[in-house]
Formats: sequence, C-alpha cells, structure tokens
Amino acid sequence: MAARKKTKEPTFEERLEALEQVVHDLEDEDLGLEAAIERYREGVAHLKACRTLLDDAEQRLVELVQEGDEAVEKPLHVTDRGLEPDDED
Repeated sequence: MAARKKTKEPTFEERLEALEQVVHDLEDEDLGLEAAIERYREGVAHLKACRTLLDDAEQRLVELVQEGDEAVEKPLHVTDRGLEPDDED
C-alpha cells in the first residue's frame, strides 16, 4: 500500500489572500449567479479557516502567559504553522 502524501495546510496569510480574491471576484460582477454562489461558499470556508487559525494563535498566547495563578514565559519556535512551544523540558 502506498504511503499517503501529507498535504500542507494553507497558512493564515494564504487563506486571507484567497479570501480577498473571492471578495474581489464577487465585487467584479462578471460572475453568473451559480458561479457567484460557489465563490461565496469558498469565501465562507476561507473565513472560517482564518478564524480558526486566529483562535488557535490566541489560545497559544494565553497559554504562554498564564499558567495557574502566575504568568510564565514559555519559549516558542517558528514552524510552517506559526509559533509553537519548544518541547525541551
């Protein structure tokens, strides 16, 4: 059985750019009704993904500064998904 290739999830910036393109396409008014509905659905999916990525980033920041009753700094490193905590404990 062949190993499945892991697909790279789009970054926040890529999703935001795609969302902006959808908005531009919809504002252009050259789309027919069905095409406009499909582009709108794509835009909603990009918006949902952006919100999820932002919520995840906010949660990581909360975890960074709050541990129990005290503020704690945890080292982070940059990955293709953004900032991630170092696992060197």
